[in-house]
Amino acid sequence: MATKIVLNKKKASDDFGIIGIQSFNNGKKKKSLGIRMKFQHFKDHFNEDFQLFKPTSDFDYQTINTKINEGIYRFENNIPDKVKVELKTKPQQEETHSIRFSYMDYFKLRISLKKTESHKYAMLNVYRKLGKYLKYLNKEDLFFDEINSDFWERFKLYCLTVPDPRKLKEGGVKNYFVTLKSIINDAHKTGHYVYTINPFANLKLDKAKRNEKSPLNINQVKALLELDLENKYSLTRQMFYFQILANGMRCSDLMFIRYEDFKHDRLIYEMMKTGSTLKIKVGIKIMMLLAEQLGEIEVYNKYINEVTIYDKSIGASLTIEEFNSRISERCPQTAFIEGGDKESYKGYVVKKGDHVAMNLIDFRIELATGINNLFVDYMKQVIAKQNPNDFVFLNAFSKKAAIYFKDYKKGDLLTFDQLQKYKALRNLYNNRLGVLNEIYNSQIPLNTKDRDNYLIHLSSHVARNTFVNILLNEKVDVYIISKSLAHTEVKTTDNYINTRFKVKAVDTGTDVIQSVI
Repeated sequence: MATKIVLNKKKASDDFGIIGIQSFNNGKKKKSLGIRMKFQHFKDHFNEDFQLFKPTSDFDYQTINTKINEGIYRFENNIPDKVKVELKTKPQQEETHSIRFSYMDYFKLRISLKKTESHKYAMLNVYRKLGKYLKYLNKEDLFFDEINSDFWERFKLYCLTVPDPRKLKEGGVKNYFVTLKSIINDAHKTGHYVYTINPFANLKLDKAKRNEKSPLNINQVKALLELDLENKYSLTRQMFYFQILANGMRCSDLMFIRYEDFKHDRLIYEMMKTGSTLKIKVGIKIMMLLAEQLGEIEVYNKYINEVTIYDKSIGASLTIEEFNSRISERCPQTAFIEGGDKESYKGYVVKKGDHVAMNLIDFRIELATGINNLFVDYMKQVIAKQNPNDFVFLNAFSKKAAIYFKDYKKGDLLTFDQLQKYKALRNLYNNRLGVLNEIYNSQIPLNTKDRDNYLIHLSSHVARNTFVNILLNEKVDVYIISKSLAHTEVKTTDNYINTRFKVKAVDTGTDVIQSVI
């Protein structure tokens, strides 16, 4: 007998009604469950597919769902209200009646309740894989009371050995079972399914091997910036460098940065993964990258060639290049060795007591700082004149893809089509980083001792690791690193460091204290 849960109102104008059961098999039949409910609550929270209420804090949905299940059972089996029945979802004795709940149907419900398309899509992949396994077993559905550790062990073996369309690796299987366990746990918490023996108790999932994605050090970053590249790979390098400079920005944020996100001397954006807002101070290096994008780099070169500062010690106004020339004449091109007739001064090696050279260095630094500040102010005006909705990198990286995201705003949910397009963009970006990888590594002579230590392994996430690695090596406090990454807890940063870097967070403090005492 097919049944349906309805909300019956005495008057059409009433904003509440009584929940009941009705059937049209062999004539219309109905039964009131005596549960009073607001019409809007019924409309917002009742799931037609499952004929049950979705989880909500507006009312006690679990108690109501229990009453609905019991009511349907009585209704379909013509059991009077006075007769006591016990409904359970675990396997029952033959004499006891039971209601069987579909794991696959509940799985679909949990997918529909996810807030982001990326989460829905990730769960849908697992759902489809499990569906293929059921088809492999000639089963149309999977019920909660059929699930046990043996079932999951066989499914794990299927995932690892049967190509449909491809076999999974240990890491993929482990991720799948995180989702499968969450479905069981959700059902257990909401009372849809109660188990006495954990169905995953005997399941063993091997720890997946982490792909080595070594972060770059400062020298490797500088060497990467010096490579002579064609346009599309030059743009890819700029994007990767921008990620590092922007506090290890994720690829999902890099692709959708717009000019409107630059306000005064800050880059302010909402992180797609976490929803946290990050405010990054914009300095000369980020402005230089933007200048290359906007064709303004010649303005900086003009400042270098024309802007001067008056040096009292020599009684003349000099440009940066003229300061460089005079400093080179007075400073020996040798490494600093303590104890000789030379000394180190602000990154240069000078003769002891050569105050003229020191003055030249001071004025050069002052002039360079002034030019940088002047150019940053100039670029603020240039950025303010741009269309605020224009993407900083995406239009140049892929004009066709940019069309899909023209109406997308940070904080919005990606549609399924947009999510697929973003994944294609990320793959393209990583493929181009792979080409940069090959170009960089080909520059390292084959006979170099310990050559493997100098090779790089680029991916979009390596930029984030590189940002952290450089800060760690510069002895930056882990709390500051945590804030820079927009982690909500320092513990998250500590775990991130300890699982990805040879340098542990605690080592930073140890090295500093041992160097000063």
